[in-house]
Order: sequence, then structure tokens, then C-alpha cells
Amino acid sequence: MRSQSLAVILTILLAGAALAQAQKAKIDPADAKLLAANYELTNADSSLTCAITLDPKPAGPGLYLAFDRPQCNANFGFLNQVAAWIPGVAGAILLVGPDGRTVTEFTEGVGGVYEAIRENDAVYFLANLQFVDPSQRVQIADLFGDWNLAPPDKGPGCRITLTEDVAGNETFTVRVAPNCDAAIVQFGPAFWQLERGDILLRSKGGNVLRFERQEGNVWAKVPEKPRPLQLSRP
Repeated sequence: MRSQSLAVILTILLAGAALAQAQKAKIDPADAKLLAANYELTNADSSLTCAITLDPKPAGPGLYLAFDRPQCNANFGFLNQVAAWIPGVAGAILLVGPDGRTVTEFTEGVGGVYEAIRENDAVYFLANLQFVDPSQRVQIADLFGDWNLAPPDKGPGCRITLTEDVAGNETFTVRVAPNCDAAIVQFGPAFWQLERGDILLRSKGGNVLRFERQEGNVWAKVPEKPRPLQLSRP
């Protein structure tokens, strides 16, 4: 009986070792070199940041990554579980634990920015600093205050206030002035948030309008059709 138990334990250990070796064997040096760079990890509204370097040299269950652990672990709890990184499928970046299991997967987006959606946690972004200039990134504090919401070249339309009052996870309340355009009142903007550099207006019913920054501190609704709208400072 004792020998059978030892055999089971040995089998489990060997399987774990084989899994780790298989994980390492999947690493393509070309993929690793392509992804290796300096990155900035942020939450959805960029209020929390962490500088991370992905290095192509081997380390533990994958490849080496460097960051200020005391500071970054305090802001991003999942980093406590991370021991290395590996290239994933379709250009993804995987942060893995000591056992080689994936802790977080960042999928490739646009403009050198990768996105991870952690269930029961939040959305996080990893920006390759070769392509993204953090100084150009929108800061949420710059968005608080009054805005005009209206079709282009159609007058003030509706005055709304993007308040600092927290409504939920990285979401704030919207205050709407009286005598607004009927279509905007019907939509009923109630909440707002900053997501991937865009302003999102949300209604209580769950509908969403997304606005993308343009030149001159004007934000245009995307997609533009069927009814163009802009957010601009009064």
C-alpha cells in the first residue's frame, strides 16, 4: 500500500515536471525577442501604473520580467503570483506563476497596447513604450467638470457634468442639466468612465456611447453614425 502511494506521488511529480518542460519548449525565441521591451501596466483609467520590463532570457518557468515588486504588488494584487512571462498564441503575452500556469493573459490590441480582463477583478492594459507615450495618455482628473454634448456644429445641445462621485468600479456619475436635447434625455446618461483612452457614457439601462479624443480637446462619438455627437468643453 505504501509503495502504491509513493508511486502515485512520483507520477504526479513527474507529470508536473513534464508540464513545466512542455511549457518551456513552446517558447519561440523569435516571438520572445519580438515582445521583449519596456511596458507600462495600468488599470482601466490609468490611475494605477507599474513599469515592467519583459526580457527574452530564461527564468524559472518562462522568461525574465522585472518590476518594482513592493510598489507594483500593492497596486496590482495579481502580480504577487507572477514569476515569469511567455509569448502566447496570436501575439499574446502571458504572465505565469512559479508552476508555469497562466496568471493573466494580455491579448494584443492596437497601437502596442495589450488588454487583460480578469474575472471578478478588473480590466488591465499593458502598453509597449516603444509605441505608446505615457505623457500623451488621457488622465482621468482632466475630464472632471462640465461638457457640452451635442451634434457637430449644432450649438450647445446639452450641458452635462462628469462628476468625481464614484458609482462603481472605475465608474462615476453624470449630472445632466435641465432643458437638454430630447434624444439625449431619452438616452439618459447616468454614469461615465475612462476606458482605453475613450470616454464612455452609460445609461441606467446599460446602453453605452463611446467617445474618442480628437484634436482641440473635442471627443467624437464612435461609430459616428447614425447620429454624430461630440463632447467639448463649454
